[in-house]
Amino acid sequence: MLLFQDILELITSEARKHIETVNEKDVIFDPTEHAHITIRLIRYQKENNFKPKMEAIKEDVEKMPFVKSIKFESGYLNINLDSSYLYRAISESIETTGTFPDSFQDPERVSVEHTSTNPTGPIHMGRIRNSIIGDSLSRLISRYGYRVVTQYYVNDSGKQMISLYLGYEKFHKGEPMTEEILLDGYRKIYEYLEKVGSEGEVENLMELYEKGDGDLISKVREIAQVMLDRIVEDMKALDIHMDEFTWESEFITTGETKEVVSRLSESLHDENGAKYIDVPDVRKIFLMRGNGTSLYLTRDIAYHMYKFSQYDRCIVVVGEDQKEHGKVMKYIMNDLLEYPNSLEYLFYGMVGLESGKMSTRKGTGVYARDVYKQLVEKAREEVIKRYKDGEDVDDISRKIAVSSLRFYMLKVSTSKPITFKWEDALDFNGETAPFIMYSYTRAGSILKKVTTSGKADFKDMKEEEEALLVEMYKYPYKIIEAYRNLKPEVLTNYLLVLSRKFMRFYENCNIMGEETNISNRRVEIVKMFMKIMKDASYLVGIEHVDRM
Repeated sequence: MLLFQDILELITSEARKHIETVNEKDVIFDPTEHAHITIRLIRYQKENNFKPKMEAIKEDVEKMPFVKSIKFESGYLNINLDSSYLYRAISESIETTGTFPDSFQDPERVSVEHTSTNPTGPIHMGRIRNSIIGDSLSRLISRYGYRVVTQYYVNDSGKQMISLYLGYEKFHKGEPMTEEILLDGYRKIYEYLEKVGSEGEVENLMELYEKGDGDLISKVREIAQVMLDRIVEDMKALDIHMDEFTWESEFITTGETKEVVSRLSESLHDENGAKYIDVPDVRKIFLMRGNGTSLYLTRDIAYHMYKFSQYDRCIVVVGEDQKEHGKVMKYIMNDLLEYPNSLEYLFYGMVGLESGKMSTRKGTGVYARDVYKQLVEKAREEVIKRYKDGEDVDDISRKIAVSSLRFYMLKVSTSKPITFKWEDALDFNGETAPFIMYSYTRAGSILKKVTTSGKADFKDMKEEEEALLVEMYKYPYKIIEAYRNLKPEVLTNYLLVLSRKFMRFYENCNIMGEETNISNRRVEIVKMFMKIMKDASYLVGIEHVDRM
């Protein structure tokens, strides 16, 4: 149950009294801004007695306390809202709970797994989008009222990790395990394997590993930890923090992969000793090799069995290239193993370079840390141009850099791929995080200059005031839309629109020099704006500053 007054639902309920088939898609905030809210009745005009029904809807809705006026035009009932009503609704929520809206529903346990990149090198731009989407999604779901835990599944098994280990053993054994040394060995081992034309050494180690050789697993994990520490460090620079780390190798050493095979025994088929299942509309999916060792899928099933024992709902953020894997996992977990838990995948479009794909072992990746460092330097240049130097320049530059990179990765629909361009990432003009941050600092500058006392007058509001109030009242609906569709980009777009509405207000609605009751009203509107901006900005990772 929503714990704020859903005026769209209230209007829909009134309309249904006269036309039963009216639904939530018919009652919307008017995207043309011809009115505040529109009831789309155009598809009902051919029904019997439409005109009396429409007039009855109009009469009932007009009586609602938040409605200022209503008019029927070309199949649409266009509603303008009472700005003073919206003002009071937002103000009362902020005064009572400190935020608008307060809550949406009772808490449940949700796991959000994201990043989970193989610890074979620094996190590059092709993967940091996963981290940013996952982190913002976890903030959004938590804001909606769920108890959220973020999880990183550490893939310390498989060919890439064995290759990383073998590269160190063959070319740098005895040297300090640093990121640089491990990466050098990783690249050299692939060159070596291409020369010898065989991956026999890797395959032999993989078989030994997957049979549970404790010494080998321990050494691989030690190497993986070195790389993982740097990945975590890079994520923390972007204010991304993980709650739990689960190691893939644990499901080998504990024997939980064998439990998976046992649980699925009735659905397994045999092919030369290997075990597989037939997934409808997919293909044969193998769980065990002929030599009795497990595959990645087997261990992922074991991991999800663990997650399902802890959480009501599990969300996994992965690249679009994992769609088949997601389909297989949902079939196994929900259809074959009959877990009632919700398993959802958010597939995101990959990030590429103009020159081609990124690869750690080929050295063609653009590392997120390098982009972040250049953004910090660019931000510093811009800040110093405006304010010269100062004690807070470093902090402001960092916040602009973090906000810019996170916004860049979220502003495009998560399902769409991105071709990474330096000029776009470093653009401080246009539809960017700095523009949103600037609107917030403008609001803050107003509050530093004025004091208020006495009552506020709600009569004869200017168009820009009303437009800003309506946009602020839409905030709960944007949270709902973003949550239900798992689309944090809904909030980045909302922040841009809200910032534009505020800047029009800022340019056209004086506060200084106005009558006291008008000045008081506008100051309160600015305070509401800053509250909502700060709340929405946090969800996507924008950090505000006092000056820009």
